[in-house]
Amino acid sequence: MLEGITEYWLCVGGANVDVQGVTSARLLPGTSNPGEVHQAAGGVARNVAENLGWLGEEVQLFALVGEDADGEWLRQVTANSGVATHGMLRIAGKSTGRYLAIRDRDGELYTAVADMELNEEWPAEIVQQGLKRLPQAAGLFLDANLPVDVMRAFLAEARRLDKKIIVDPVSVKKAEKWKGLLEGVHILVASIEELEVLGGQSLHSYNDVEACAKKLVAEGIHQVMVICGEAGLWLCTAHEEKWLAAPTMPIREAAGDVFAAGIIYAQNKAWSLTEQAAFGVALAEMRTKGNGRYDIDALLARKDYYAAKERQIIDRE
Repeated sequence: MLEGITEYWLCVGGANVDVQGVTSARLLPGTSNPGEVHQAAGGVARNVAENLGWLGEEVQLFALVGEDADGEWLRQVTANSGVATHGMLRIAGKSTGRYLAIRDRDGELYTAVADMELNEEWPAEIVQQGLKRLPQAAGLFLDANLPVDVMRAFLAEARRLDKKIIVDPVSVKKAEKWKGLLEGVHILVASIEELEVLGGQSLHSYNDVEACAKKLVAEGIHQVMVICGEAGLWLCTAHEEKWLAAPTMPIREAAGDVFAAGIIYAQNKAWSLTEQAAFGVALAEMRTKGNGRYDIDALLARKDYYAAKERQIIDRE
């Protein structure tokens, strides 16, 4: 690292406005449903960057926004967490990406529409600016809200510089983009549905999940973390593997982004898979209680609680 320059995490990917409609009763398709509609800042890379910022980490975010009020609002909200937003480029004549989700009263996703055309328009100059930030970066977080050629460019440079690479498939549809690109990735954080796409097989049992993740490790990923809903979390490397019980709070969508931020935060603080996952679970739980800077002491205490709990479960088996 160059003298006088503080290491930071470089996050590259999506930034968009999330609009969520949640019904107040059981959702009835094909008709109007009473409920609430609210707006939040979203985008996987943006969410990860923001949560690292609230943890006090140095972060630089590279993402596209439109030349509109939504884009400026996203930049301001993200900057409030301490994230460096000079890489959030405004694209003239384009609208900021929007994600519209409809949920029933228990939070289950019924349907969603993603208007993300903007993410296919990465100018060469912003890509080059991002690549120039990699030499001083502690590591790279990359999501699939990018054209494949942009993903390839960042992956190739990060590998050349021997940087730690952490990736997120984003969705079942976008997981297809990662095929053939995962060799040399340090950590893959994925849902079980995304793992099915990456492994090219249906997963019906614990053994299926284990075999599929191990296959990806054999193909060049150092560490795989799979979020399997009520079945728990499957974590594996070439030398360590384990199932962890599902946390009481579901890790899905935005909570999955917070989980990934916790994994990144743990990189120079915890070596075991259990400890790293405990950081992610504890952070995701804390975020449900409000936005703003995290209480690090409370995070560490919650992390220790989850890590000890998982050790007890393992010891009983």
